[in-house]
Amino acid sequence: MITINLLPRQLRKTDKKVVVPYKTYLLLGFAGLVLLHLLLFGVATMKKIQVIALHGSINKVTVSAKEAAKTKAEIKEFEAKTNTLKSVLTRQVSFTELLSGLSDAVPKGLWIDRFSFSGNGIIIQGTVISLTQNEMTIIGKFLQNLKNNKTFSTAFPKLELGSVQRRSIKAYDVVDYVLNGEMKK
Repeated sequence: MITINLLPRQLRKTDKKVVVPYKTYLLLGFAGLVLLHLLLFGVATMKKIQVIALHGSINKVTVSAKEAAKTKAEIKEFEAKTNTLKSVLTRQVSFTELLSGLSDAVPKGLWIDRFSFSGNGIIIQGTVISLTQNEMTIIGKFLQNLKNNKTFSTAFPKLELGSVQRRSIKAYDVVDYVLNGEMKK
């Protein structure tokens, strides 16, 4: 079907095409890019805040880990001391007998400066002074007396001379010694 429009051109209804200038498209594109940049900046800022918060958490955990390691080391130290005492107590050897045996074994001219348990052993440190220059003989006699003592030799079957150091005090020669004993396992 054909339609004829007899109206003058000015009165006719026509579909007018709206022409949008290219500047409008450029302006809309630029505004979109600015919004996109602002959005990305916001996301980056949020991520930076999260990273800073995570670093703070890591620092707290690090401090807690250091404290835990320190506490763990203290616990191990106390356990070692407890095990040493348990091993001495389970051997059915009394401290009184050990100290009595140690006292009986000390020859004239020998002093015990330090007596300590460490790990699974004993350390005896002392000094010997003799006017007759036989300090090593006195130390040997002390060591032999300890080995001959039944209580001491039962508790510490491996007893040996660790180190000896000679020094002079005024006109006298003095020998410092260290005896190491290993507990019976």
